[in-house]
Amino acid sequence: METQIIGIKQLHKDLSRIAEKIRKGQSYIVVKNSKPVFRLEPMEKVFEPKYTFKDLEKIKFKSKDRNLSKKIDKIVYGV
Repeated sequence: METQIIGIKQLHKDLSRIAEKIRKGQSYIVVKNSKPVFRLEPMEKVFEPKYTFKDLEKIKFKSKDRNLSKKIDKIVYGV
């Protein structure tokens, strides 16, 4: 779904309807005086993990891999 732009007054007026659309996958950018203020989007998008603890389990910590620290940082911090 494409992100829609709505005014803050419209958000107040139609909060229940907009919340239901967000639950179904719709995203919104809320504007006030024609300037973006914040974004509303489904929780699945916000908390979508890039890596899991299973990824950490695949790394052998007693490894002679010189880049082990970098691999761990990439998994844990996304760096």
